[in-house]
Amino acid sequence: MILTFSKTEFVNRIKNGMKVHTIRVDKHNRWKIGMKIHFWLGNPKNNRGKTKSYQFGVGEVLRIEFITMLFANNEDWQQDFVKIGEDIILITKDELNALAENDGFDNWEQMKNWFENSDNKYVGKIIFWKDYSSKCGTLYKTERKTNSCNTVNIKI
Repeated sequence: MILTFSKTEFVNRIKNGMKVHTIRVDKHNRWKIGMKIHFWLGNPKNNRGKTKSYQFGVGEVLRIEFITMLFANNEDWQQDFVKIGEDIILITKDELNALAENDGFDNWEQMKNWFENSDNKYVGKIIFWKDYSSKCGTLYKTERKTNSCNTVNIKI
């Protein structure tokens, strides 16, 4: 399945193994474990954009979890809350930043600004992959430290 990105920074972060998942609404349950992923910058079905879209990698869906992000106000992360799956809760600054970095953002504040909406809530799925074009091909690790592929590890 085609997985499109609009941020050019994501291309290198996926290729070098820093971005190991994406968060999407997936209201029609299209994503399945084992599916092949075709990573694209831009949408190949819409070539009217400023830059030409292109495929930059191939991967495979390894894991899918539901994710809920609740946002406090713009200035305060301390009341932000993320739930992944049935039992994973992220509330500390380190946990929120690790999630953001593994999703290709610089930090939680940047990610929060990307997903925040008037409801102060985002519900979707977090789709983990193995990227065949990456030198790392990683999924989340199970320790709290930076690994050799630069992904920040949080226990999931």
